[in-house]
Amino acid sequence: MKKFISKNIQTIALVLLMLMSFISCRRGNRTTIETNDGSSSQKIEYAGRIVFSQDQTRIESIAKGGYVKFTRDGRSVQAERGRDGKVAYEFNGDSKVNVLDDDQKQFMSFAIKTIIKERAKLRGNKNY
Repeated sequence: MKKFISKNIQTIALVLLMLMSFISCRRGNRTTIETNDGSSSQKIEYAGRIVFSQDQTRIESIAKGGYVKFTRDGRSVQAERGRDGKVAYEFNGDSKVNVLDDDQKQFMSFAIKTIIKERAKLRGNKNY
């Protein structure tokens, strides 16, 4: 009987250890940056590998499972990799789109430039 209880405890401990390992690995892949200066607020959250265009106006690609969320003063965009591998955008909680209108392109460009700037600050890079 003692061997049976000991085996069960070992199994439970192993499962818990694996679960904690999985959760901590997933948590380490996400970055969140929030700012609020009293008159303006923004939140940036991203996970996975995201490749921006050279001119910093659009997202070239997002790794499977990756995403970008950007919110500034109540306006938001979320981008993730779609099932077809293309970047799918969702603005202000509306339907997902692959092709952006001019206003969406302008907001996305602003978001990308802001994300790059804030990420550089986090890394201590003064040349942003």
